[in-house]
Amino acid sequence: MLRKHFILWIVSVSFFTTWGMPADSKSTPNQQHQTKEIVQLALVGGRLIDGFGGLPLENSVVLISGNTITSIGQVGQLEIPDSARVLDTNGMTVLPGLWESHGHLMHLAEGTPTDYPKRYKDRAVELMAIAAEINLRAGVTSFRDTGSGVIAEQLILREEIRSGKRLGPRLFFAGPVIRQGNRGKPETPGDYKVSSPSEARSVTKEVIALGVDQIKVYGFWDLDILSEITRTAHEAGIGVDADVRHISAYRTAIRAGVDRLHHVFTADPLSDYSDEDFRLLVRGESPVGTGPSANILRGPYIIPTLEMRKAYARAFKFPEVIDHPRFREQFPPDIYEYLQEGWSNINAIPWGIGAIERVKFAKRKLQRFIEAGGREQLVAGCDTGSPLNFHTPLTREIINLAAAGLTPMEAIQSATLRPAQMQGVSEQVGTVSVGKLADMIVVDGDPLTDLTVLRHRIQHVVKDGFLIE
Repeated sequence: MLRKHFILWIVSVSFFTTWGMPADSKSTPNQQHQTKEIVQLALVGGRLIDGFGGLPLENSVVLISGNTITSIGQVGQLEIPDSARVLDTNGMTVLPGLWESHGHLMHLAEGTPTDYPKRYKDRAVELMAIAAEINLRAGVTSFRDTGSGVIAEQLILREEIRSGKRLGPRLFFAGPVIRQGNRGKPETPGDYKVSSPSEARSVTKEVIALGVDQIKVYGFWDLDILSEITRTAHEAGIGVDADVRHISAYRTAIRAGVDRLHHVFTADPLSDYSDEDFRLLVRGESPVGTGPSANILRGPYIIPTLEMRKAYARAFKFPEVIDHPRFREQFPPDIYEYLQEGWSNINAIPWGIGAIERVKFAKRKLQRFIEAGGREQLVAGCDTGSPLNFHTPLTREIINLAAAGLTPMEAIQSATLRPAQMQGVSEQVGTVSVGKLADMIVVDGDPLTDLTVLRHRIQHVVKDGFLIE
């Protein structure tokens, strides 16, 4: 679903320096494409929250050449080149672009997530592009897709975004999910099953060879099998994300060296966590350095995805949401009809069963985790695209994390600095810093006193130095 502004994008892209992000978490930027002309952009007058957590810079000026931030200063102190296009940000706040750290482009919140990818695989690039643009326009300039059987199509989409053919965030892919179980046909197309350490090593290498940026594992795990997966991935410089469903599985994942744990607190509503469980989540068994000074030892990054459960609860309380006219505007007519059919009985969608009570349990556990010292491990991710979880709920999750005990600044960092550190690309993105790629948003208001402005009052999105219009 291409709009008129794509034509402007295609015309404009020839004036920009285009950078790709790394194919793995430890790579450096791709070689700069040489262009005849560099277009400059100046964001002038607003408050700058650079993402590092310090005091904001009032009356800020941010200069961009090509796709790179070249200078940061204040009005009256930093000269603005005559050639620059000036974006007036007075009365507003400039922040780093946001990250969705657990999303699915090949899902559109349909009620039939096992059927949809199979039915529309031949239209995967087209449909994922719709989700990608929705996210970008909502301020999401980086998107981690945490599992899909259409990795070839995802790589095509990434290249089309890099070349300027389509609009979308920076994309990081996990590709096929690795599950524990006897070899056979997994429920989700494209996934792998492994039942031994040797199979685990072989399959992990196979997935890495597809060109993924991270490895995603799912299920209850034997320590030996999961350890072999993480060992193989780490040898290749790639991190491991785990989607597990019980506290005993979390313990195994931490001991196996998994880097990121997803759905923590939301997928396991029945079991309580002991103080020792929280200590293990916060510190891990082999803690690693993190933070700007890399001197804070911690356990794995935690992506709670509380908003995934709250999406079901909201739909149950307000089913009228599925009739919102935006869906008819966003999707082709046949896809709209398919979505409406899948949403016709939201009570029958199994992923939402017990959502209201699960949210209550998850909130309590998340608060205890923060009180136990886990605040710097939290990363905002929503499982966006899952049933009734419409693209994009990211700013809701930022607000959820603040409600659980993070400061507003920390909540903002959970969707800017921390995911960039988690992905291993914080030298390139995640903060507004000289020399980094120009991914930023401008919001009308002060998110440090009212985080809801991130949801309702994003005025401008800049990605790769390009002002999205």
